Amino acid sequence: MKVLLVNPPIPSYFYNREYYFPSSLLALAAILQRYGHEPKILDFKIYQRGSEDPSRSFYELHFIEEIRKFNPDLIGLGCLFSGNFPDTLWLSRIAKQTCPHIPVIMGGIHGTLYAHDILTHCPSLDAVVLGEGEETLIEMVVAMQAKISWTRIEGLGCRTDAGQVVVNEKTSYTHDVDSLPMPAYDLIDIEDYHVDTSAWHNPKGLPINTSVPIISSRSCPNRCTFCSMYKVMGPRWRARSATNVVDEIESVYQRFNHRHFSFMDDNVTLKKGRMVEICQQIIDRGLDIQFETPNGISVKTIDEEVLDAMVKAGLVRTCLAIESGSEYIRNQIMKKHLSNEKIYEVLALVRRYPQLFVNAFFLIGMPEETAETLEETYRMIEKIRVDKTIVMNLVPFPGTETYRQAVRDNLLVGVPREDLYLSNDRYFTNYDQIFLKPYALELDDIRAFRQRVNRLLERQQQSRRHKNPNPRIANLDLSQGKSHVDRQATV
Repeated sequence: MKVLLVNPPIPSYFYNREYYFPSSLLALAAILQRYGHEPKILDFKIYQRGSEDPSRSFYELHFIEEIRKFNPDLIGLGCLFSGNFPDTLWLSRIAKQTCPHIPVIMGGIHGTLYAHDILTHCPSLDAVVLGEGEETLIEMVVAMQAKISWTRIEGLGCRTDAGQVVVNEKTSYTHDVDSLPMPAYDLIDIEDYHVDTSAWHNPKGLPINTSVPIISSRSCPNRCTFCSMYKVMGPRWRARSATNVVDEIESVYQRFNHRHFSFMDDNVTLKKGRMVEICQQIIDRGLDIQFETPNGISVKTIDEEVLDAMVKAGLVRTCLAIESGSEYIRNQIMKKHLSNEKIYEVLALVRRYPQLFVNAFFLIGMPEETAETLEETYRMIEKIRVDKTIVMNLVPFPGTETYRQAVRDNLLVGVPREDLYLSNDRYFTNYDQIFLKPYALELDDIRAFRQRVNRLLERQQQSRRHKNPNPRIANLDLSQGKSHVDRQATV
């Protein structure tokens, strides 16, 4: 069967203009190839590299042309982040208008969390794949070939012949992730993703051009109350072996003469021995690379041995997921089990490496937030010395403990519950918008703190510029990586 896999464009209002490979589509394409099918990837992001985005009419005409030329049996639309959904929905309507007989499906974080709402209100989408999609997609293709209904496939939302919405919960996940094929790099041209990287942090002075994402493990065993990772990728952390991971890095290194990588895992350093082995194999194989962890690393997993191994292997940028300056909020409410002592211990470690660009993530606005806990966060931000601090407003995503609490106690503000599935720019503007009212604070209290912390961050940035007129620049605006916007509903 012929399957057209489509990555929507980056929303025009999204302030980050960096371009990763569509990892999820490359993984799906690889599994289709393994079973003898013919996938094709259409990534609309590659047309956005100029100073101006193409018009919607350009995307529409190009999409229609690709559908008619390739004549697929199935169209799959990626929707990694909630902000992609308006364009995903728009593309599904174009596909249905062009070829009404071709099934149109979507996958990704957003669909996993809002499958029932989407299928209830969006007739141009025939099915929604929940969580990791390799096995589900193959089952769907087999069912199509046998002319069997999709309604009994696990991890899939669809409609019956009578139009009833059926969402089958996903309960099984690929345990042996080494058994999965390598991403289908043969379906893309790496030069399509090249951008101006002259200002990127590049201590080794290597050619960068773009950063190739590596997903070395899936899910996270922790249960932070604001994060729905386990709802999307399953309750268990499943890791590829060190050899398997470095085989992929080496393949890209040799095939494309590429030197820059991003580990996109949700908890890449969970198992220290595995991370150290990955780093040692990078060194032993003579791979002269630089890499980063833009999605944040769990601070409690970091010690001198693992950090030293990562830096020696090429780590040049990392992000520390601190979340709150208040131990009460961080541990009793968020359930991060991370002490102030450990945070400052790790901060002292990272300062030993002048080549390492360090960011810190903070999240404000938990239901139990108070003026006192906000002040603790302010004081910690004031005290730590990192290259960049990212402070996000909480977004309560369905499936999280925080969301259930917010619904129970009527704390949601700004967005009616029934319209959450239509989410778009509010998930990309959460420096400014507030989505939950804490018990002990008014919304104006959060806004006032936001203004105050913004002034602090600006002063810190100006101080860094004054000390270093040519500061190191991190290559990615961290809201594009899994900062607090999407780590709450991650993939």
